[in-house]
Amino acid sequence: MEIDIQHNWLEERRDDVIFKFIALLISPVLGMFAALLHLNTRSSFIALFIAFTFIGLTMDVPEDRTEEDNFDSIAYRAEFEAYSDNSSSDFRTMLAEYIDMTSGTDFYSSMLCFIVSRFTANYHVYFMVIAIIYSIFMLAVMRYLVREENYTLSFLCLILLFLFTQGQIQQINVFRFYTAYWMALLAIFKIIQDGKPLYWLLLIVTPIIHGSFFIIFLIFAIYYIIRRSNKVAVITVLLSLAFSVIAVQIFSWVIMHLPESLGGHYSGYINEWYMERINEGGIGHKWIVRLMELAVRLSVNIAVLYLAWHYKDRIANSKCKNIYFFMMAVLAFVNFTFMIPSVGSRYVMFIFPIIAYIWLVCFAELKSRNWLMFAFGGLYLFYFLILPWNIYQIPCFRFYTMLWNADVVYGSPIYLFFKYVMI
Repeated sequence: MEIDIQHNWLEERRDDVIFKFIALLISPVLGMFAALLHLNTRSSFIALFIAFTFIGLTMDVPEDRTEEDNFDSIAYRAEFEAYSDNSSSDFRTMLAEYIDMTSGTDFYSSMLCFIVSRFTANYHVYFMVIAIIYSIFMLAVMRYLVREENYTLSFLCLILLFLFTQGQIQQINVFRFYTAYWMALLAIFKIIQDGKPLYWLLLIVTPIIHGSFFIIFLIFAIYYIIRRSNKVAVITVLLSLAFSVIAVQIFSWVIMHLPESLGGHYSGYINEWYMERINEGGIGHKWIVRLMELAVRLSVNIAVLYLAWHYKDRIANSKCKNIYFFMMAVLAFVNFTFMIPSVGSRYVMFIFPIIAYIWLVCFAELKSRNWLMFAFGGLYLFYFLILPWNIYQIPCFRFYTMLWNADVVYGSPIYLFFKYVMI
């Protein structure tokens, strides 16, 4: 059994630290790219944290949601600005309704809106607070990748970093899900990789952030069933594909036995009209979207099953053994529920960072095989840079340009703070 070594940060070089923070003083985006040069250093993580904070601060969304500007972030702005008129008693009433499960399925955004609105009505500050909280968990998980011995400034590692960080704060529209996602990933790595059961407490909090995260406990149950045998794990993944046709019926039965607020929330996922609209074949660009979605499903299954094929010689005696079985549990759930909108297609995001981590630890040294990861990562780079639509939860660069203000690229943090906070 390979000993689990937690590699230390690289030793800081004075000229490198100065370069990073000069770049950061010029603009957050420049500082973010400068941090990538020596990412496994403390100063790089500090620079990234500051950059993400100011990217959140400068997000600019219109007041009204229209068919053309149809972003969740517009609704988040409206929700926050409405909270300035809410009293403490109103908030306590909403909290009581949430605890009684007679209102929404999560409470994070409402709680954050209320707290920040006590100090300011500036939605930019609200988005900045979102980015701060989000970035703390994202960077805590990123440490697992960049502090590995095999992590270098190579094209392969940049591809793995891109796959690892698919859930990005730069697109603030899905901040509730992605905040819960990074919290859950941190708990998963701490529980499974580091053997720290205390982090179950963090995992238990995630449904408060986003109501769908009750599902993570079902995935853990699958993990505990299959974790002793790779054959059982592979068979479970294959059977999940075969039995996906009955997922809607099973999901419907489960919903009938949930509390009213949870059942009402999850029933929207299997609304007949909604499912037909999301899963229909369509013509024109819809046909292309369906083809790309199929490519996601196939590529993820091929990549994971390739790792399964080499489990015995590359993974079984490594520190990735347990996280590998959790990845198989996620894939089984994703395959089974892929036709249910916002369920399987959403949880596929958990597979990307785990694939990247396992490849870095167990396969990166086999340079003749790295073309497989280049092909896998290249597919998602294509989605990110070229396609004009989101394919499931894969980020889309066009959406970033619609939400970013140009001054985050050329404005210093001091200028941005005065523009968006003080003025």
